[in-house]
Amino acid sequence: MSISLLKSITVAAAVGSSMLSFANPRAGMFIGYDNVESIDNFQEYAAASYFLKENPDGVIVTPDAIKDIKAADLDYIWVHIDRVGIGLGNLPAEFGNDVATGPLAQFLADGGNRLLTKQATQLLHKIGRTDSKFAPGIYGDGDGGKGTDVWTIQAQIGYWFTKEDGGNDMTQFYDRRNHPIYKDLRTSGAFEWETYPMEGTSDGSEMHREDHNCMWDLNAYAYEAEGKNVVERFEAENNAVVLGQWGHVQDHAVAGIIEFMPRAISRSESDMCGTVIANGLAACEWAPREGVNAYHDNLEMLTSNCMNYLSKDNGSTDLINVVESDNADAAAEIYDIRGVRVDASALVPGFYIVRQGNKVSKTYVR
Repeated sequence: MSISLLKSITVAAAVGSSMLSFANPRAGMFIGYDNVESIDNFQEYAAASYFLKENPDGVIVTPDAIKDIKAADLDYIWVHIDRVGIGLGNLPAEFGNDVATGPLAQFLADGGNRLLTKQATQLLHKIGRTDSKFAPGIYGDGDGGKGTDVWTIQAQIGYWFTKEDGGNDMTQFYDRRNHPIYKDLRTSGAFEWETYPMEGTSDGSEMHREDHNCMWDLNAYAYEAEGKNVVERFEAENNAVVLGQWGHVQDHAVAGIIEFMPRAISRSESDMCGTVIANGLAACEWAPREGVNAYHDNLEMLTSNCMNYLSKDNGSTDLINVVESDNADAAAEIYDIRGVRVDASALVPGFYIVRQGNKVSKTYVR
């Protein structure tokens, strides 16, 4: 598909109504170009056009303006990089140089949130949110090819352990389907377990997929943290929650979507305070070269849910006005994702914020 044809289609779609819009003027997207119309990468153009459709008053951050971003002005910044042949670890200069990574790191430290998709997941260690040893290692940036199968997201991490041959060990099963990023997504019966379809024609005809993964091989890292498996170790060491993987996966081997939660409550320059959703799954492709993606609405819904989750006025982050305290022995206070305090005896499955003294963390209750 030519970039000019894609722009015509995308612009036409952008003027239509959208049931997903919530129009956040405090939303930002960092692009590697002077403006959206100058983007010559059709994947990144499609993503940027969708951002503007959902946030018509949102801020497009250009390389010249990246130095001026402030967490006080924007709830989150979305960075989407999806290019052919750049090589693992070789981010385009406008994204990976010090001019960009310095302000992006400070934005996160000051409490700003981040959505990183496709090859942009490599920014996590470049902005200091993770150690470089946890950089994504499952990577693809080739031309891809044609296929007839449907690519899906698996949010039931460790599903195999729920079965008899998996030992019926529910302590190693992590059901993340009730996370807000999956709200209202269509589901697929392609497997024994429920997944979320993201790319395919649905009628058995071919379509072209570039197959650009940029995600995590959880078995490849040397962990210091304890845990029953590599999911627990990765989450403990990175203050993170694995939210999704390839649709066919039943074990703990890979992570495709991860929420990296705030490391600390202090607003000092050395502490990471913002939340990051990082999605490196190839199935989340914005503009297939050939064929019509029957599940593009799921990609839009997933992306809107992520943006909504990272928007501070929607109750997902910065929920608690924390006062610094030296009392590490204080009783734990538990809040739901709306910021409402709840009783520990009344918890239902889902995510919660726990405050104890001068420490705040998110936790997931199964």
